[in-house]
Amino acid sequence: MQEPIARPTRILTPSLALAASLLAVPAIAAKTDVIVLVNGDHITGEVKNLSYGQLKFKTDHMGTVYIEWDKIASVSTDQVLQVETTDGRRYEGRSPEPAPQAETLRLVPIGGDSGGPAIDLPMDRIVRVAYLEQGSFLERLDGAVSVGYSYTQATHIEQLNVSGNVGTRNRKRMWNIALDTNTSSQSDGPSSRRASLSGSFEKFMANRYYYESTLNFTRNDELGLDLRSLLSVTAGRYLVQGQGREWRVGAGLAVSNEDRSDGTSVESIELPVTSSFRMFRLDSPKTDVTLELTVLPSLTESGRVRGEATIKARHEIVSDLFFEISLYDSYDNRAPEGSPSNDWNVVTSLGYSF
Repeated sequence: MQEPIARPTRILTPSLALAASLLAVPAIAAKTDVIVLVNGDHITGEVKNLSYGQLKFKTDHMGTVYIEWDKIASVSTDQVLQVETTDGRRYEGRSPEPAPQAETLRLVPIGGDSGGPAIDLPMDRIVRVAYLEQGSFLERLDGAVSVGYSYTQATHIEQLNVSGNVGTRNRKRMWNIALDTNTSSQSDGPSSRRASLSGSFEKFMANRYYYESTLNFTRNDELGLDLRSLLSVTAGRYLVQGQGREWRVGAGLAVSNEDRSDGTSVESIELPVTSSFRMFRLDSPKTDVTLELTVLPSLTESGRVRGEATIKARHEIVSDLFFEISLYDSYDNRAPEGSPSNDWNVVTSLGYSF
């Protein structure tokens, strides 16, 4: 078997990393990994990653294909893999040959502290696989962009929604940047805007625990909010992490500063309590539903409670092209005078994931 092309492990400066990503050759690793399906078919290519029950597999003749994990009987690869199981444990090693049992991944730990005998992991216990060095910086990015537009002739109201996100994850951490804007305008009245820009950094810990820090900037004209800047730190645990669903809860501490449309400014220390649930269908066309809820009681403003809720349902039309419907709800029982305490809207859009 041809050995994979060596990859540098030295940490690069941002400028050198960018240059390296632009000059990286398309084929970072030799496509000599072998997937055996439960029907006996063999596919040769390169394992990219497994997430949410689908294995991303790059081939020479069919391009990149996505294979449902429960349709795979065995995997053979000399790449160093990081494997996460349903109980939150993580293993590192190579899988140079199939396991003796069907629908089992044999992992041979690499040298050092993690060296040792081969480990056989049943496929139905594996929720995520990533190969540890995935080429250039740009190749490791995942994200999506979507655009929605609506016009009501009777009231001459136009709505435009643009959203996008980009990020990446490795064996220990994940980061993501997301932008969401919604503008509503009418010919005989003022326009209004809701916008949110956030960046998050999540570190994975043992036994499905996690630590996350988030920086968020929000504008909401309907709630009389010109700009809210919020920095939060939370810790929590994935209560469910399986092939088809994922649920986590957490709590922490947040500091916010609000510039309001009435000219006042408010600073607050809050206690965020978060919950996020995701469920998805593996077979094509793929369907993905995400529910997120954050409740933020204030520690410095007695009796004040804020809340943010989001529901997103995404359905694949063709490969990587999707239709999405989203519900956003913002609540503040101490909104500026003259503004409602609750603002919600529904958005439909078309998007592309990469």
